[in-house]
Amino acid sequence: MAKDTLISIVIPCYNEEKNIDRTFDGLLELAKNKGYRFEIIAVNDGSKDHTWHVIKDYAEKFHEIKGVNMMTNFGQSAAYMAGFDKSTGEYVITVSADLEIPLENLVKVIDLLDEGYDFVNTNRVGRWGAEKASRQAKSGMANKIITKVSGIDMKDRGSGMKGFSRVIIDNLRLYGEMHRFIPDYVSTYGARMIEVDVEFKDRDFGVSAYRGNKRTIKVLLDLVTLAFLIYFAKKPFYAMPGRLFGFTGFVITSLGGISVFYLLVLKILGEDIANRPLLILSILLIIVGVQSMMTGLLGELTMRTYFESSKRKTYTVREVA
Repeated sequence: MAKDTLISIVIPCYNEEKNIDRTFDGLLELAKNKGYRFEIIAVNDGSKDHTWHVIKDYAEKFHEIKGVNMMTNFGQSAAYMAGFDKSTGEYVITVSADLEIPLENLVKVIDLLDEGYDFVNTNRVGRWGAEKASRQAKSGMANKIITKVSGIDMKDRGSGMKGFSRVIIDNLRLYGEMHRFIPDYVSTYGARMIEVDVEFKDRDFGVSAYRGNKRTIKVLLDLVTLAFLIYFAKKPFYAMPGRLFGFTGFVITSLGGISVFYLLVLKILGEDIANRPLLILSILLIIVGVQSMMTGLLGELTMRTYFESSKRKTYTVREVA
């Protein structure tokens, strides 16, 4: 099937002038040897070297290659989205420009997409050496936490080689730095997912630009957003603001009302209630409860505005007959 299918290869690039030409050559050779129809989209994410010049030269020589030059460095998620928006293939596969994952592994990803999987993740075997034990421990811990939050068991979320079916790409939207959680985010669409081991080798030139010392902290901070997005995306109307804040507000207001009724009974019986702390607490509960219910109503309006303005559906359709 893959021989008759257009496959879009998306390559985010940041300061990869010494690597991107070898990536292009390897992809073109693989397509020729295997009979694949490749559409290669290289996204220059505000590189400070001559990466764009190399991309532009290859695009002029080979019709399979297309270039997207970002105006500045927007980050890896934005680079992925720029490539996804430009893609037209039935399959879309992301590839790292540094060749840390040999291009021969694309065959595994394509074969699994042919088998009917919507998303194929790759696990970089041999990525960590003994001298990188601390990084391995941090990555492993973060991965376990993400798995616990999302319920998706993937060994390597940071791998640059991932395969997508067209239906996933048409619905996928990445914001901020959500590329770290692509397997988890893709699961919200009900995708058929699988992970496959691939070879790994250190890059020959330069260092990875898409990394940083604060990455672990950012991942932990983004987990809160991930947890909400996963629950909201799967069952958006089970997390209706009107239900969440409305029920909470109703309970709080009811407690305040019961307390006021109790104080009213005491007042009728002739007791002094002016100096009772319960009076202030009762008034506070009623005010907070009403505000919570109003917040729920505003949230309802905001959520409907989100779906209608973005034209995002509350469901995902695989195919129609």
